[in-house]
Amino acid sequence: MNLKVSDIANFLSSNFEGADRLIRKIVIDSRNVKTGDLFLAILGTKYDGHKFIKNAIDNGAACIICERPHDFSSSSTSTIIVKNSIHALGDIAKNYKIKIGQPYTIGITGTNGKTTVTKLSESILRMSFRTSSTIGNYNNEIGLPLSVLNTSQETEKCIYEHGASKKNDIKYLTKISQPDLTALLNVSEAHMESFKNMKNLTLTKEEIFSHPRTKHIILNIDDANFIRWKKLNDNKKITTLSLKENADYVMKHDSKIYYVSTSHGDFNINKGITKNILPINILFSIAISMESGSSIHDVINGLHSFSGIEGRFYTFYSKNKSMIIDDSYNANPESMKAALHQLASYSNTRIFVMGDMGELGINSQNHHQSIFKLSNELGIEYLFYMGKYKKDAELIFGKNCYTSDNMNDLITELKKISDIESTILIKASRFMNFDYIVKELK
Repeated sequence: MNLKVSDIANFLSSNFEGADRLIRKIVIDSRNVKTGDLFLAILGTKYDGHKFIKNAIDNGAACIICERPHDFSSSSTSTIIVKNSIHALGDIAKNYKIKIGQPYTIGITGTNGKTTVTKLSESILRMSFRTSSTIGNYNNEIGLPLSVLNTSQETEKCIYEHGASKKNDIKYLTKISQPDLTALLNVSEAHMESFKNMKNLTLTKEEIFSHPRTKHIILNIDDANFIRWKKLNDNKKITTLSLKENADYVMKHDSKIYYVSTSHGDFNINKGITKNILPINILFSIAISMESGSSIHDVINGLHSFSGIEGRFYTFYSKNKSMIIDDSYNANPESMKAALHQLASYSNTRIFVMGDMGELGINSQNHHQSIFKLSNELGIEYLFYMGKYKKDAELIFGKNCYTSDNMNDLITELKKISDIESTILIKASRFMNFDYIVKELK
């Protein structure tokens, strides 16, 4: 990091006690603290980091940031007292990014596809640039600052995912990331218990446009919100993309090839290297990376080197040679529909393993019913369902619908009917823990 305790105190307009020393890394889990680290004690909903300060010191913490005074009389550890540790983390990250020279930064948000687009864009950008990106899926008020702090002075391009569970979340995150270019991928129903309605959700996603440094926006012409988003950004450069019509970036396809047209030249992509990534996510990644300086050669090589992301339409083969599409990380109505259409494109026996979608409020049952109906209409051969709406699933899907309250029973039946001729899509919201099914099939 190349920061001293005094630098961090200055970022926070605070005083510090103890020696001024170099900090190796900022850590929020005391178990991960190593000699020379700064431990930031966060008061969370489940855990209070202040209870683990002694552990952090025992593990070699050089400095502690906390919200209330502690007795450090037996320790040489430096300390900084703040009003709010989470806000302090954000302020440190924001000022650190300025200190290292404000590397060119891309901000990404949307209901679906954020992580895939972020990681695929990173894979392409890495072909020519020293690149820093979101750590794992660290996209909230704690995770994004930690990702920013993982950047070095040598970094040329940064690309960060921005998540939201309530109003003003993304606006807060852009103050930390300070993006030069942003992309709003899409907006669909998610976290409705906190957002209450689509208007609040859409307004929150639109906060990705809000930072004064943001001068360049990438938008999908095919999106129903395109005209609105274009008007909101009429003073900025807008780059467009489409899977249907004329745009700055257009991608069409046949059974084996994606045909990509860009202002930098046209090229083809063999579908075999795309790891079942949704076409719109591929196109966003191409536009983001090329508008940030990548070449066609970088795009092809970046796609080749991208290994995919477990839990996010990640493909592998099971013990009995079935193709498994692991999309178990999360789910909402639109991502369910997109995944189902992708599953339907396969010619062999298609099996949909579905769990419940969370945080849909009063419309939850209707949304689940629509997914059962779509599965049937697309000709999916088998539905395996676990969740609250078993009777609906059996009634709407009909024949070859297997429901269970026991995950192991579901897995046993799934293994019985699947073979080398099967393609299995596994998708549910995170709380369903369907990653267990994935592990049992490996």
